[in-house]
Amino acid sequence: MGKIFGILFIVVLVWIGLEVFTEGVGGAFGGLLTRIPGVEASEPAASRSTMERARGSVERSYEQNEERYDRLLGE
Repeated sequence: MGKIFGILFIVVLVWIGLEVFTEGVGGAFGGLLTRIPGVEASEPAASRSTMERARGSVERSYEQNEERYDRLLGE
């Protein structure tokens, strides 16, 4: 009986994690999680395609790298 509850608990945790991952904190469960103090509503990841999110991440990393080089070289 304990194994069944353990498996059910893991399934529920995975479901919650996927919901937050795909909808963002602001969109998951109809915005229910934004009522928690300290949690801000963010743009849902589902509004952008996977390629757009990857492109944005690469561009941010490239800009951070350039800023770091500029800081280190003193330009």
